[in-house]
Amino acid sequence: MDASAYERIFYPRRLAVIGASDNILKFGGMFLHTIKSHGYEGEIFPVNPKGGTIQGLKAYATIEDVPGLVDLAVLTVPAEQTPAMAEACGRKGVAGIEALTAGFREVGPAGAALEQELLAICHKHGMRLIGPNGFGVYSPTVGLTLMPGVDFSRRPGPVGFISQSGGGACDAAYLGRSRGVYYSVMVSIGNGTDIESAELLRYFAADDRTKIVGMYLEGVRDGREFFDALRLCASVKPVVVLKGGLSDQGERGTVGHTGSLAGTRAGWDAAIASAGATPAADMPDLVDCLMAFQCLPGFTGGGAGVLAGGGLRCVESLDWASEFGFAVPPVSEATTEAVRKLLPPAGSRPGNPVDLANPVMSPKVIVPAMRALAEEPQINFLVLYQMLFYLLNEMRRMGGLKVEYHLEIAEAAREVRARLGKPLALVLPEVCSDPELWEVERGRAEARHHYVANGIPCFDSSRSAFSVLRRVADYYRP
Repeated sequence: MDASAYERIFYPRRLAVIGASDNILKFGGMFLHTIKSHGYEGEIFPVNPKGGTIQGLKAYATIEDVPGLVDLAVLTVPAEQTPAMAEACGRKGVAGIEALTAGFREVGPAGAALEQELLAICHKHGMRLIGPNGFGVYSPTVGLTLMPGVDFSRRPGPVGFISQSGGGACDAAYLGRSRGVYYSVMVSIGNGTDIESAELLRYFAADDRTKIVGMYLEGVRDGREFFDALRLCASVKPVVVLKGGLSDQGERGTVGHTGSLAGTRAGWDAAIASAGATPAADMPDLVDCLMAFQCLPGFTGGGAGVLAGGGLRCVESLDWASEFGFAVPPVSEATTEAVRKLLPPAGSRPGNPVDLANPVMSPKVIVPAMRALAEEPQINFLVLYQMLFYLLNEMRRMGGLKVEYHLEIAEAAREVRARLGKPLALVLPEVCSDPELWEVERGRAEARHHYVANGIPCFDSSRSAFSVLRRVADYYRP
């Protein structure tokens, strides 16, 4: 596939908004306001039969009145008006259209007929269709965003994303931002009438900007075509798939949402695994997988070296490591004694896991203990637990936790990884969400953001950490 064929659609420089309005409570007004506020870098052409000026921009009565080429036209008009608008776009030579409106096959036979009419018009003019019944394209490079995405990140990244749900795309964008996951292009395909999941998998497989792919899927048009594309893409870069509608009740929901037939859990699980892709349980889990693939390219697992404060964290690390097939091997007597000298005499325990005794320990203890464990040949990666709530709750009364605390640990982790090839993952458990302590929770989120920016994946629980690490290791294992 030639990825450059999609450049005008995914990275448009001249954008028309058909149905634009000064009223930001209307669909067209809201979308126009959103892309202007987000900082779209290209030219915007509002289209409304009244012409004049809309939101400070010259408006045009029809798309054909717009001077020059138009790369992408966004249709914000009612469903019954979309065929006429698409026909005008085709005559104009528009490369592609986003049909954001609902009211097509997901509502029944009349809507399905309208959808096929819209598709036929696009085919007649050689014009591509995104949607209908979706949120369209989020492209940070040019500042194009989804309608609810006024404050999506403008930072491009290595992750391509496909979503059959507009809300799911928004969730992935916001969750990604909190976990250091940034996107090359995100496409909310809605009903996927023309450009759909299989085609996008082939696109992302060929796209040099994209190194990892995530997707939320409800159903597919052609099972064989989809799994051929999934296998192709997963053979060259990680693909994480969240499949919706795998229960009887969930399948009923997908039919009403995008008109998709979902299939069975057993069939999908087997097919995703056979294609070499990575399954996800829910949207946070999907984004955690994307974060881990981004931070840990080539990770193949092996023995874990664990550092945690307190018996509960040490025991749960052993339980969940075992559950997901990771050994936490014993270490040599020399390493045990070296670590013992670093620890407080009461409540601690050297070995593997290292019980640091306190929920959060000074880097002066953590860093040399990390280095000692990493020197053990049977240990291939490190997992550090930081119960930041307890430290942050005390430090907020004393002026706050200085960033140097995290810098020292991150720098040591980079040195160990560069020298020995052994990465670090962090578990930063959430233990309190009391509104009176939001300042403390903010500190935990800021710590996670800092570590992930330094290539250290951070998880909210032991289960999440070892589950995600297992799936990343399975992808890269020979």
